[in-house]
Amino acid sequence: MDGLFRLRDFVVRHTYVNSARLHKLDRKIEDRECPKKTDALERLRKIYKPPVFSCDRTNIIGESKYNLQIIIPMYNVQRYVFACLDSIFSQNTKYTYKVIVVDDGSTDAATALITEKYKDKNITILKQRNKGTAAARNVGFAEIEADYVMFVDADDILKQGAIESLLNTAYDNDACVVEGGYENFSRGVPISISHAEGEVTEPCGYFWGFAWAKVFKAQLLADVCFPDGYYYEDTIVSYILYPKCSKAYAVRDIVYRYRRNPRGFSRIRGNDVKLLDSFWVFYHVLKVMRERQVTISQGIYESILRSMVNCCKRLLFMNDEIRKEVLNAFSEILITDFDGFKCEDSDLAIFEKTVRNNDYYKFKRILVCMRE
Repeated sequence: MDGLFRLRDFVVRHTYVNSARLHKLDRKIEDRECPKKTDALERLRKIYKPPVFSCDRTNIIGESKYNLQIIIPMYNVQRYVFACLDSIFSQNTKYTYKVIVVDDGSTDAATALITEKYKDKNITILKQRNKGTAAARNVGFAEIEADYVMFVDADDILKQGAIESLLNTAYDNDACVVEGGYENFSRGVPISISHAEGEVTEPCGYFWGFAWAKVFKAQLLADVCFPDGYYYEDTIVSYILYPKCSKAYAVRDIVYRYRRNPRGFSRIRGNDVKLLDSFWVFYHVLKVMRERQVTISQGIYESILRSMVNCCKRLLFMNDEIRKEVLNAFSEILITDFDGFKCEDSDLAIFEKTVRNNDYYKFKRILVCMRE
């Protein structure tokens, strides 16, 4: 699929980045290579001490009783979860599937109501004290009894025909991962985004980095888990799961409806230090990639740069001290681990150059062009 037009790239570059302004700033502001401070990581840890990080775990891949295991983490979403479950149990498909709902310490009545309403359906409800989305998902695939696994958020909706479309392609091609398009919705006009159909030679950088709108082969999840206690846990999808794929495919169909929930953690803004989870998950995942000896291609490198951009966008309204330390850390990472790489994307190359130079004056102005 190399060379094909990708709507996702258009959205990323032209909705989130003011490209013309970015290049104007680059021409106007002279490049400066600034001194780099040591121990940026230690200073960031003093600002916010992250939880212990792990994305390694041995899961049980049991006898395959179903075609698909659907995992739904749930926390206080009684208002939305029935629409989610109805969209799953109303699927017209020849495939068999099991639904696992993990109640992450909800204080509403959702679990009791689900138990009663779907008592005749193939659904299992597991309960735990509140630990977060990552821990809830991990419970759901600690034991896998299906050929493929799908993750669905409890406030989202599975489009009719999603299971049939994704699994048809998965089984026809013995694929490790198959991703479909999705629809953003809340209020106003929904926005749909999808890929061109076909095999994807390098899913990292082409596929989206979230866990939903796709199916994973069970064996792909045999030795991983989402990092417990962190936000932005989906980072492992791009950098731990995708590099393990021998076959990846995209379908053009819209398979998922993503609800832009203003109360969801992805909408956190301002100076909440938990936003630094974005940096720490990314930092630790890079370490795991080195430990697992993941081969870094040009596509993966540019995906890493985009993850840095996303992290910086999330920290846009935090204070200068934090942003300077993150820039220092990113600069050291690029120079130490990716010295032989050079970005081929003209917009992204401006960010890359500024980070390598540790130029905070220019860095601040580039971030303004990257506001959502």
